Amino acid sequence: MKIIKRLTISLITLLLVLILVFNVYNYFCLNILGQDLTTVNGYGILEVVSGSMEPTIHVGDLIIINTKNETYNKEDIITFYDADGNFVTHRIVSIDDKMMITKGDNNNTSDEAISVDRIVGKYVTKINGFGKLTTSLKSPFVMAMILLIGIMVCFLVSTDKNGNPILTEDEKEFLKFKEERIKNSKKK
Repeated sequence: MKIIKRLTISLITLLLVLILVFNVYNYFCLNILGQDLTTVNGYGILEVVSGSMEPTIHVGDLIIINTKNETYNKEDIITFYDADGNFVTHRIVSIDDKMMITKGDNNNTSDEAISVDRIVGKYVTKINGFGKLTTSLKSPFVMAMILLIGIMVCFLVSTDKNGNPILTEDEKEFLKFKEERIKNSKKK
């Protein structure tokens, strides 16, 4: 039982640290460095906000793109900047050295031709429905609630029914040794 409690505390702590590191890194990249997209080793994560690529990619999915990819072919799914500077993820219909035409799988018409310089990255994979989760994790209120709940769970798991810390045998022996040492020093 003690192993399960310690494992639970370790997992919760790890999860909280990862969420905190993700949010700090994301904030730093977007707000301090002024980047449009946070990447780790060339891979970026974006939330899908339109249904233009359904049924391949759905609204609320999280997509991972490779921003270091340099070769793009017809039928590749890519993310690029549209004329307004927004991220768009569509499939390449035609491409040459300088221009490309894309189209959303769920759209009836192709997009206007744009420069290949506007490509941000190539679609790698998706995580169904996780876009909503990551968006909620960026909220300060949600982060505070996760932190508070995590601390409460760690406290509850690490204490007994009387609210005293659960100690290992080594910790109990150390406390006894410490108490005896204090008693012996008072006698002198």
